[in-house]
Amino acid sequence: MRILVLRFSSLGDCVLLCPLLDHLKRAGAREIVVFTKRAYADLFAAATGVDRVVALDAGTTPALLWRMAGEFRDGYTVLDAHASWRSRLVGVRIGHVDARIAKHTRERLGLIVFKRPASVPTMLERYAALATGAGLGVPGLAPGGVMVPEPAARAAARTMGDAPFVAVSPGSRWPAKQWSGFGRLCSTLAREFNLLLVGDERDRAAARPIADALGKRCLDLTGRARLMDTAAHVARCRAFVGNDSGLMHLAEAVGVPVVALFGPTVREFGYFPSLPRSRTIERDIACRPCSRNGSTPCPRGTGECLAAIPADAVVDAVTTLCDQSAPRRIVLP
Repeated sequence: MRILVLRFSSLGDCVLLCPLLDHLKRAGAREIVVFTKRAYADLFAAATGVDRVVALDAGTTPALLWRMAGEFRDGYTVLDAHASWRSRLVGVRIGHVDARIAKHTRERLGLIVFKRPASVPTMLERYAALATGAGLGVPGLAPGGVMVPEPAARAAARTMGDAPFVAVSPGSRWPAKQWSGFGRLCSTLAREFNLLLVGDERDRAAARPIADALGKRCLDLTGRARLMDTAAHVARCRAFVGNDSGLMHLAEAVGVPVVALFGPTVREFGYFPSLPRSRTIERDIACRPCSRNGSTPCPRGTGECLAAIPADAVVDAVTTLCDQSAPRRIVLP
């Protein structure tokens, strides 16, 4: 069986797709092709089970996408893991889609607008349902399915040595999802650990003051490393601390437990950490959630869901991360 999997963005969703790709190969797929954006090509090239990645460059027109999809008209089982206009266009061009991911838009909207309780499957569960819908088994998916390339792993080993590191991702795509306490957190953690700062170019403004303050106790890769090079460095860390982000899921994919801070988004959206040792910190306030992905500014103008999380609580979560008796979820009043 040859399988085409469609997922064009974003980082967290792409990372969480990797365990499904591994399952499909183990279930007997002869060829697995992933159709994605260029930004995520290296990630899927490192995903176990993937035989080929077809990447869209920035600015690819619908006409070019239509032509590219024509290659897969015959002989492929098609899994639409995105349900976007791009993936739907590809499905139309191929002539069929064997399974399409459920977005549960109504349930999530009811939770945001009316604070109506909702039971929404996690992203791993929604991806697993794709396999079931296409008759490819009933997988129980867990974080993983990503192999750090050997050259990147060797480079990270040379750079980091055997020193104890904690990875910190202080930035966020959306300001409403960005906790303001990373400076104090890092200055405290640096008494015991070296700090690895990670993120893309947009996160440089958040990382630079921390790197300047910590000097040699900090390795700043923010905006300076390719995605799988970042993964190789994170894989050598004892823990990862960050906002609700794709890098949080990447850390879990390479086996590193996380301390994740959640504000505008909630567990019911399906993106909470999954490793047994990982921790989440959040505040129990009535206005959460206030948007689907944190892109909407705080309706109260205070950002209090994150701003009122004390740095001490995050430090404690990191330092007790290896204690199996510590709570996985910390909910602050």
